[in-house]
Amino acid sequence: MRHIFYIFLAMAIMGSACQKKVTDIKPQDLLSSDLAFSSPQKIENAVLSGYDGLQSPEFISGRALIYVDLMGEDIYDRTGYFTELPRFGLLANSGIAYSVWTAGYASVAKANTGIAGITANSNKLTADKAKELIAECKFIRAVANFYLVNFFAQPYVFTSDASHTGIPLITKPFTSNDPAANQPKSSVAAVYTAIITDLMEALADLPLEYTGYANDEYHNKTRGTKASASAFLSRVYLYKGDYTNAKKYALDVINGNYGVFALNSTVDASYTASNGEYITGETIWSIANNINDNPNTNNALPMHYYPNGRGDLSISSSFLSTTTNPYFAVDDKRRTLIISGTTAQTAAYKFTRKYTDITGRADWAPIIRYAEILLTYAEAQARTATGVDADAVAKLNIVRDRAKAITTLSYTVGSFANKDALIAAILGERRIELAFEGHRFWDLMRVKASVTNKYDSDGTSLLPAQPFGAKKNVFPIPQIEIDKSKGVLVQNDDY
Repeated sequence: MRHIFYIFLAMAIMGSACQKKVTDIKPQDLLSSDLAFSSPQKIENAVLSGYDGLQSPEFISGRALIYVDLMGEDIYDRTGYFTELPRFGLLANSGIAYSVWTAGYASVAKANTGIAGITANSNKLTADKAKELIAECKFIRAVANFYLVNFFAQPYVFTSDASHTGIPLITKPFTSNDPAANQPKSSVAAVYTAIITDLMEALADLPLEYTGYANDEYHNKTRGTKASASAFLSRVYLYKGDYTNAKKYALDVINGNYGVFALNSTVDASYTASNGEYITGETIWSIANNINDNPNTNNALPMHYYPNGRGDLSISSSFLSTTTNPYFAVDDKRRTLIISGTTAQTAAYKFTRKYTDITGRADWAPIIRYAEILLTYAEAQARTATGVDADAVAKLNIVRDRAKAITTLSYTVGSFANKDALIAAILGERRIELAFEGHRFWDLMRVKASVTNKYDSDGTSLLPAQPFGAKKNVFPIPQIEIDKSKGVLVQNDDY
């Protein structure tokens, strides 16, 4: 563990925060530790560097979302680029696992450094600004820990009290050679508690919106806000199986407590840049990208998902078929987001056009959209109701009606024989609406489902079903971390 947290208090950034965007933070901007938090501008830029950690191409601006998709059944790796990941065959020395681990904990480290630096230099800020910036750091840390614990540990519902082992909880900015940097794994319950605590404290102090910048709306969609914190809380509680709280925090967003959000009028508007940016009423929180932020063509979302790039990730028959994906009607407008390959090598395959910018690599990673919040509320409401709940049906219809054919009738309470049928329809809608955005495998795991109808790289051979609770459903702790910890950190089972 220790080498990840050799983070010195040298993370402030030269230049005005008003002139830099969240993902403009680059290593060459870093100052020595005695200057890192020496002015309000540098303090704020140090906080922005935490978002740059999340934006790592090995983390949630690209690869992490792909990995979640690849473990599900809706895409397959037609070129074999991602080695044994889709077959659940990673080894302890996997570069995939190592990259996610180091990128995730680098984000945690930047957040911890920011909190410590702001606390030590709070006299340089107003009290409200100091609280706001610390809240951003807590939001960043919560997001990083959420992805880490779901990659490297079994889901919350794996044991009745989530007492199974999770990941190390790191809350301090450790410096070089500090023995305390070696931390054992905490339980999944403890990790979720820490995530929820960070998000709750962030929600209290984050702004509704950012003002005074060259592009305020850019900051509203890429930095932590009350809306994004509440939205993430709804997702965390959904994964935890706490449907009462999942419903509450989703409803706070739906009711406009933290701003006005609405679905775009068309199914593709969230994935089309306007003035070079993906800012719409449906966007709650995204990771922005551009050619400088994501210079490695092998990491960018469009390079893998779009046929004009590498075109590694083809859409499976399991997703396209109304037999294995029964809620995906043949005239669903979201089928227009699916295209055939455009080269001789890809013409026989199907791809998504959610990410298309091969040259500029500027497709934003849509981490939380309003559609997810509507479906989270619908599911949580349906699960906590005694029968088929009309409000859950109404929220489901908001998402489905945008995509259905004009002649297709909206759902009514009478469309469902019982609440289980409604829940199945909501989960089916979630599969379609959030496809290729890094959700499917974890959605299966949180409801204790197996991965079935999953194709191998040839697109025709079915792999064995992968059951809930299988040991290889989680990534290995990088072996180098195990070795460095000298017994403090224990490897995950079967690695």
